Amino acid sequence: MKKVDQNGWEHYDKLPVEYRLATINDFHFNGRKKFGLEFLVKWADKEYYQVCIVNENLKSAWLKQFIDENRVFIKKQNNESLIKN
Repeated sequence: MKKVDQNGWEHYDKLPVEYRLATINDFHFNGRKKFGLEFLVKWADKEYYQVCIVNENLKSAWLKQFIDENRVFIKKQNNESLIKN
């Protein structure tokens, strides 16, 4: 169940079953970012999955470090309609 912490951040205490481990390719389609795609980043020090959204400020280098550590998850049914033209 999605929660909101005292700072206003949406998160999960446990990884929802409908999410899977992400790869960098999950965030692009035909060379374009999938704007609006929701993903989770697991905190390193506890069972806390912060909800994030792909936007114009998201940089691949920032995301890749977490992907390389197997800490990024996306929903199993990826929605291709989130691609910005």
